[in-house]
Amino acid sequence: MKKTRLLVDARVVGGEGQGSATYIKGLYNAMYNNYQDKYELYFASYEYKPLKEAFPFLKQSHFIQIKSKSRFKIYFSEFPRIIDAYKIDFGHFQYIVPFRKKCRNIVTVHDVLFNDFPEEFSYLYRLRRNYLFKRSLQQSEIKLTVSEYSRKMIGKSYQLDPAEILITPNAIAEEFIKPYDKVNAEMNIFKQYAIKNFILFVSRIEPRKNQKMLIEAYAKLALHQQGIQLVIIGNDTHNSQIIENALAKLGHSCRENIHWIKYVSDHDLIEFYRASKLFVYPSKAEGFGIPPIEAAAVGINTLCSNTTSMRDFYFFGENHFSPNDLNSLVKKLQENIENPPSAEHLKKIRDIIIEKYSWEKGAKLIHGQIQVHMKNCKLRSFGCSRRQQ
Repeated sequence: MKKTRLLVDARVVGGEGQGSATYIKGLYNAMYNNYQDKYELYFASYEYKPLKEAFPFLKQSHFIQIKSKSRFKIYFSEFPRIIDAYKIDFGHFQYIVPFRKKCRNIVTVHDVLFNDFPEEFSYLYRLRRNYLFKRSLQQSEIKLTVSEYSRKMIGKSYQLDPAEILITPNAIAEEFIKPYDKVNAEMNIFKQYAIKNFILFVSRIEPRKNQKMLIEAYAKLALHQQGIQLVIIGNDTHNSQIIENALAKLGHSCRENIHWIKYVSDHDLIEFYRASKLFVYPSKAEGFGIPPIEAAAVGINTLCSNTTSMRDFYFFGENHFSPNDLNSLVKKLQENIENPPSAEHLKKIRDIIIEKYSWEKGAKLIHGQIQVHMKNCKLRSFGCSRRQQ
């Protein structure tokens, strides 16, 4: 049987850590593992090496190099050219689809947080993305997002029936649920980074991620005097100066115990999770929010804010807190440091996450939707060529 040719826009893979890269890696490793006999998977990006690391099955012949650095050229001419040249049946894109429709489109819009929290984004930023996202959804046969919250807000923003938008939730890579020796992880981190007994935060540096409040809570409790350090892992993509400004207000001894690391390898990131004393995620807004479920899947006690899509993380229970209430975070931090939960309690949370969030479920949904569209196409005698105008 002829395989369906599926193109994946994988440009975010291999760059700075972000949710859409984790999403693509998880989904398409699962797609290959479960449906390799049904699809020819092609991946478009700038370099082959990071894609080969993310997708061990990827052959050089199925890597398509993106040559232009201009987003306009990529969407207007390069992707249409690639789709024609490789006879692509379906293309999966993140947020934005090509300007010229050459195949059936799959689009994942992870969130529309710029509409939910307009004060965090410029008018021009919102205007451009609303136009592009709405157009992309209209031009796509399969419309995806990652959470019930995002589905609701996308439907509201673009006057779509939420039932048209399907949920492929983020999930946990196998590395995060493998057994490990915590003492060994602690030794590895101390040997390489000279850091020990620490609270961890992982995500990009942005105002909505709320790292400033975490630093303030750490300082207010004077945790450095208790020998507890704070580690923040994430790149300041937009040069916001959030970390620098927050640290500048602290005394030297407190500041010396706060470590901001812009980038670590995937291997070291997992070791940081494993070695941490406590994970804290005070973000104000997320389309999904991968880091807290990664931490909890590793078995780490996790504090997580209770807004937007993170409301769905009911399993955090009393460790949910308002990202707009510094005193609430301070109280939760103190309680969890003085009286950490039992290993049995953390295992229950871990088991729920492993059961609830699965890349295989997302891959099954995408495969099912593709099959529906292929079947409908065969039932019609017209309008079903590879070029869907």
